[in-house]
Amino acid sequence: MIGPVALLLVILVSLLYATLCVLIRFNFKQYESETFTLPTITVLLPCRNEVGNLPECLKALEEMDYPPEKISFLVADDHSEDQTLSLLKDWVDKAENRTLVPLQKRPEKGENGKAKALEEMARQVTSGLMVFTDADCVVPANWCKALAKVYREEFGLLTGITTVAGGGLFARMQALDWWLTLGKVKVVSDIGYSLTAMGNNMAMGRTAYQRAGGFGGVVKDVTEDLAMSIALYNKGYRPIHLVNKESLVRTKPEKTVWNLLQQRKRWMRGAFLLPLVWQLLLGLQVAFYAGLMVGLYFIPWWTVVFWLFKIIFQSLFIHTFAGKTMTRVSIFDLIYFEIYNWWVSWATVIFYFYPIELTWKNREYT
Repeated sequence: MIGPVALLLVILVSLLYATLCVLIRFNFKQYESETFTLPTITVLLPCRNEVGNLPECLKALEEMDYPPEKISFLVADDHSEDQTLSLLKDWVDKAENRTLVPLQKRPEKGENGKAKALEEMARQVTSGLMVFTDADCVVPANWCKALAKVYREEFGLLTGITTVAGGGLFARMQALDWWLTLGKVKVVSDIGYSLTAMGNNMAMGRTAYQRAGGFGGVVKDVTEDLAMSIALYNKGYRPIHLVNKESLVRTKPEKTVWNLLQQRKRWMRGAFLLPLVWQLLLGLQVAFYAGLMVGLYFIPWWTVVFWLFKIIFQSLFIHTFAGKTMTRVSIFDLIYFEIYNWWVSWATVIFYFYPIELTWKNREYT
């Protein structure tokens, strides 16, 4: 009995990826520009221990193609232990539309320092559209235009698309993981439900932000972007996911396995905020590899057949989704990715339940 059950699990996940392929091909929403009048925007950039990432990030912000009279920048140093504050001070002194927001009170244990920083920064914004990114990101010149032209008040929140940059195999595998994960987010978003947001690439209306309670209401959540998207959804907003070349932000890869697992542990904690049906679907994909091992033992040939189907549909899905931003992925990387995905899925589960504190930005979260 255990063999057929395992095979059924493999078949279900294969069909799931086939469905994703159909939806990304025939139900992909482009969200064309709704206005030719660009709104006033404020870019918010919270930073903590980012001295190695800031120069490239700030340079990209300087090269933003947006009317200078309609754009301003708020930056904040979240009690860094390096020279981040010094870099930010030098940068804001170079232009009048740049402001360094002082953060006086340190977050208490268990509080999300980034959410606290964003809460304080958002208080400085009185109107217009707020646009968010992170210090380890490089935004394209048309990024603000791409988000601002599409945003509508009923959305509440608009998320762009982010990829992992880097030429090494470890970085490329992380990039494929992001394409796969964010592709699923896009598919679900396009059928009317918001799963999450990306704090390094999103826009939020000031009115929607206030109605949802702001970042002050999610300081206990380690995934503040996900918590905000849920708060907005519960207030009747319908956040969307914009995927095109102009909204594509590049972020740095995790350099070590330890850092990767810490990142995934944080994401997995956030996933438990989702409704049960989405948790079950995510769990089904993790359970796939357990079913695969059992199926290979009891019913090897049929298990191999449907495993190949899963790899083909998964690869086609990633290839199609990345192609929406004019990004090409290597067919060899797609094959390697199945091994990586097997490993990282189970490593994440084990690491999540391993009795060790979650560490993020040199802070521990219970």
